[in-house]
Amino acid sequence: MDLRKIPLFDMMARRLAWLGQRQQVLATNIANADTPEYKPRDVKPLDFAVMARGQMGPLQPTVTNPKHLVSATARPETAGKQKSKDPVETTISGNAVTLEEELMKANQNATDYELTTNLYRKHLAMFREALRSNN
Repeated sequence: MDLRKIPLFDMMARRLAWLGQRQQVLATNIANADTPEYKPRDVKPLDFAVMARGQMGPLQPTVTNPKHLVSATARPETAGKQKSKDPVETTISGNAVTLEEELMKANQNATDYELTTNLYRKHLAMFREALRSNN
């Protein structure tokens, strides 16, 4: 049985791959904390809404009450606004890596990876139990 054909497992596998790539990028940033002219990098955020829309295909949820679901075109006013990030400090050598910030990102990435692997493990156990009860 190919678990990647199940949308939930496919999304978790893509999330794990993204988290792995991000960990490599963050580790490179940390390793280059003293490299002159080095600018920190990050991967493009993984948008769960886009992934879910791709998995749903032509089916879309029905809005039964306008307070329950917000359509993509009628977003709340705060949804489109993002706080502008303070400019990153740059050293005399031109290095813009803030070690504390990169370590916080790496820690959050590790926590997200652990959460996703635990979800994956729990869903596998659920499938095993369902298969056992059918026999």
